[in-house]
Amino acid sequence: MSLLWCQGMFASGSTWLYNVALAVAAELDPPLPVEGRFVFDARDLHGLAAPGQRAVVKAHMAEGLVADAAAHAEAVIVTLRDPRDAVVSLMQYQGFSFPRALLNVTLAAEACLRLARLPQAVTLHYEHGFVDDPATIDGIAGHMGGRIGREKRDEIFALTRRANVEAFIAGLEAKPSAIRDAEGDVYDLATHWHRHHAGRTGERGRWRRRLYPAQVAGIEAHLGGWMELFGYVRSDRCIDPGRGWGS
Repeated sequence: MSLLWCQGMFASGSTWLYNVALAVAAELDPPLPVEGRFVFDARDLHGLAAPGQRAVVKAHMAEGLVADAAAHAEAVIVTLRDPRDAVVSLMQYQGFSFPRALLNVTLAAEACLRLARLPQAVTLHYEHGFVDDPATIDGIAGHMGGRIGREKRDEIFALTRRANVEAFIAGLEAKPSAIRDAEGDVYDLATHWHRHHAGRTGERGRWRRRLYPAQVAGIEAHLGGWMELFGYVRSDRCIDPGRGWGS
């Protein structure tokens, strides 16, 4: 396999998935170089999945040529989250206005829907707790056409626990691969952990106390059909928590 595509809603565990997928890819075929890449638009596709290497992509948007490239990936994993919580996350941790957050979440939701329909795609709901289940790593390896030993699986899982992620982010600015963008955010070019990823709780249903009723209504007006398709119901009812990988 030469290309694994990780498509995610915002705040859906997509950065966790990306880093785990990079580690798994390196284990499945050690002689094969692994390239990780964040894809925003068509310019980021240059040289992707060149012969003799394995590529792992992280993306939130997928239009035009980006969607075409994703469709040719051997495996696609789509991470989902209640769009109401995704909007809150962008507002709370990245300082987005409500209209800007809703626009970005809507574009990501449309991309996730498009890619989730691909025959080589599996979907993971953030609400199911896949980031806290070592079996997710087994599932990722299997979806990439291989298997990973229990010891290595547990090592990868341990390295991606919240305490280790927080420690990594705390030293972010000193890392040679750190980048500061035009808006002042600092992130690591290798892992795509951002400074704004620190201090998160992963709370589900935060939107109930963070959003005004009119904002909730606006999100549901834009994405009500998407929510119903993926099991997120309108109103205060909770989604089925599911039972693990691929559920």
